[in-house]
Amino acid sequence: MPRCNRWVWTEQIVTHTIGNERIVAAGLSPLPVQRPIPVWLGGQSPAAYRRAGRLADGWFPQIQPGQSLDDAIRIVSEAALAAGRDSATLGMEGRVSWRGNADEAAIAVARWRDAGATHISINTMNAGLATVDDHLRALDSVAAAVGIGR
Repeated sequence: MPRCNRWVWTEQIVTHTIGNERIVAAGLSPLPVQRPIPVWLGGQSPAAYRRAGRLADGWFPQIQPGQSLDDAIRIVSEAALAAGRDSATLGMEGRVSWRGNADEAAIAVARWRDAGATHISINTMNAGLATVDDHLRALDSVAAAVGIGR
């Protein structure tokens, strides 16, 4: 996705040609309040990591901290540098799956923090939680275990 595609989110009307593709009189109304809209990409391959480094504002590694993540971070950073970008400005969102133990989740959050994650999500899907309140209690317990809360 070339960065110029973001024009549709920032200008009233866009007409532009990119290679064989042509955008004619495209636009949004009303325009988004936040401009430009941050674009985050995910993936689990070197090509996806290179694309994130080259184009994205942030990325979802879809792997856990460890050597594979370290390798992915290196590829993202190299691609950002090759594109004239500072990889330190890219966000990275780690994902922790709730397994019923807030202390274990807090350890996983700390691993992501140590790996350089700027954002974290706690996945409570498929955890056997029956109600919205159950999911909220799980999230509250993780927030308390990592030292944040309402």
